[in-house]
Amino acid sequence: MKKSILIGMLAVSMSLIFNACNNSSPKSSAVDLKAASKEVYTCSMHPEVRSDEPGKCPKCGMELVKMETADTTHMHNQSDTIHNN
Repeated sequence: MKKSILIGMLAVSMSLIFNACNNSSPKSSAVDLKAASKEVYTCSMHPEVRSDEPGKCPKCGMELVKMETADTTHMHNQSDTIHNN
């Protein structure tokens, strides 16, 4: 009886280990990579305004600026985003 329980537990453990080793993350497709590298433009005064091309903010008329990618190594404060033209 103890031997069959031990064999059953070993089989379950081996199947869990095998499944864990075979679960790899899915490969990124070309569409995913293109979408990730797509440029997004936003208004400095209205960050909720976003566009995939440069232009003017529909709320205030300011030029839309290119957003930085999310993988930047430092955070910006308000003084970093002020552009004097």
